[in-house]
Amino acid sequence: MQYGMCFDGSVVRGWGDDGRWLHFSNTWATGHKDQMERNYLRGREMGLTFFRDTVLWNEAKRCPDYAWLDRLQAISNGQVELALNHYGLPEWIDESMFWGGQAAEAMYEQAYQIAHRYRGAFRSYNIGVELGIWTDWIAAPNNRQWPFGGRSWWEVYQQTSAITIAIAKGLKAADPACLTAMSEPWGWGDMPYPDQARPFATVLGQVDEVARQNDCHTWEHGHRELLDIVGLNIYFENDIANMLRAARQLFPDKKIVVAETANIYRPDCHPPALWWAKFEALHEANLEVSWNPGFPMLTHELGEAMAGNLLDADGTQHWRRP
Repeated sequence: MQYGMCFDGSVVRGWGDDGRWLHFSNTWATGHKDQMERNYLRGREMGLTFFRDTVLWNEAKRCPDYAWLDRLQAISNGQVELALNHYGLPEWIDESMFWGGQAAEAMYEQAYQIAHRYRGAFRSYNIGVELGIWTDWIAAPNNRQWPFGGRSWWEVYQQTSAITIAIAKGLKAADPACLTAMSEPWGWGDMPYPDQARPFATVLGQVDEVARQNDCHTWEHGHRELLDIVGLNIYFENDIANMLRAARQLFPDKKIVVAETANIYRPDCHPPALWWAKFEALHEANLEVSWNPGFPMLTHELGEAMAGNLLDADGTQHWRRP
């Protein structure tokens, strides 16, 4: 098994479970932006060999934060997957752009510029971390995340999936050799795997009769070459081997990785070594498994510190590779 971890860069711009307004990026809120180089040093000391990090934006200039990305390029050593969207677009993209389709056009251009400037620097690009959940939070009845609007799930997905496809197209146009990834919850609840897999299938351009019935046609603009890596976010141990098998059957020509996993629900009972042993027991030497959060993060529900991370801000390491 190959070990990695995520420096969570999710963005919250909406209402918490207790009704408070939350507005933060975990890259900033946790201090990762300031001590990023030190964090990578500690992560590598633990024996980790790949990482996920997140783009930041220069809102004043309406472009990527190139100073931040230059630092990531310098530290990457070809090990960093760069996420372009983890629940939050650049804030200069307004509501009218989101609902009118101009957000997708803008994100195509941002993705193009990043892939062109950093050709070959990153292991891969994540075009959308949990597109399905991002859509859920914006759509009714949740209506808890920008840009709100109280619209149906399919109305929101029409836009969020178009944005995700546009990001993939921008990356591939600028650097055809780059690898693109997505990550989605997997094995959560009773939802059938084809429904859990919809975000992947949409980007890949697979026919979706349910979407057609709901007047959502973004899958028609997808293509099988837009997505290289299918990432599964596994936080429940519901027959891990079967979860992997289901993804491989749905996407037989794509690389399948465990993009996120952790003991966040029972950190007292499942320390990292014990939790990761569940994946080691599969005896798949090349299976990539990434821990999230690798570094402290704030929750999306209350903005409170989440437990179960591998590395503390003060440098304390809670795990080392066997």
